[in-house]
Amino acid sequence: MAVSRTRRLAQGLALMSLVALAIWHYLLRHYDLILPPALLAIALLVSIPLQRLGRLRQPLADYLLLIGVFGLFAIEAPNTQYGMLWLGLPVATSFLLLTVPLALTLSLFTTPAWLALLGDTQLTLVNLGLGWWMSLATATVAWALARRQRRDEAALNPRRHGLGAAELTRALEMEVSRAQALAKPLSVLVLYVPQLEHVNDQFGNRLRQTLSETFIGLVADNSRHSDFFGEPQSHVFWLIMPNADEAGAAVAGRRLAEAVSTIERPESGALESVNRICSLRSEETALAFAQRLQLAANKLLEPNV
Repeated sequence: MAVSRTRRLAQGLALMSLVALAIWHYLLRHYDLILPPALLAIALLVSIPLQRLGRLRQPLADYLLLIGVFGLFAIEAPNTQYGMLWLGLPVATSFLLLTVPLALTLSLFTTPAWLALLGDTQLTLVNLGLGWWMSLATATVAWALARRQRRDEAALNPRRHGLGAAELTRALEMEVSRAQALAKPLSVLVLYVPQLEHVNDQFGNRLRQTLSETFIGLVADNSRHSDFFGEPQSHVFWLIMPNADEAGAAVAGRRLAEAVSTIERPESGALESVNRICSLRSEETALAFAQRLQLAANKLLEPNV
């Protein structure tokens, strides 16, 4: 199972902090406080390899770690002289493990509870504003880092993010010229995934984006490196296959349909794809070929296809 760098960082920092805290309590002979950080460290040592082997689901591991950190804060922070310094622990952990909107919501609602645990003297408007400001500042940094990471990943591996309409059109023009100059076949698989349209209407763009990214990554894994894939219009995709005739494109279409059916979410069920194959005709221009692809897409978008 792939574990993101952010989660590996959170797990590594948490493990080192828990071990250091348990040793610190031991050296200070606070034997009654050793057990919570020691148990959490053992749980992390067990869960990390299980995640790598795919035996433990990532969300479950994240939630267990988050609950453990919250429990550790409730045990440790009230007993320290500078309890306010502990306030950054649950906030930082939330943003390392959860999505930015969920972590921000959780931090805003739990900050008063953390201050109340520190004592009535800490539950002031100034401290409350400081805690909320820290949550908003962390959310801004986390959002900026996530956006930069997505941009870098897209630049390093554009196949896993798909091409835009303009890039796809340029790729089509280039491949049409190449195919005609070398007398090679060229086929395009026009794909339509109905669930992407339905979930966008029923559950919003966020779920649609998640399914779309999963779908694009799956197509990248099940197509050739010389192929071009992207979304020229909403819910319709092109897979441009140089040196592929209609029979080869049909085989690729069946293979992709089988692979796409493995993508499943409770909201949408298993994804299904329908497709049409368009092969370049002799002396056909790139503009005429693109128009045929558009007509094929319109046919797929008609009801009861």
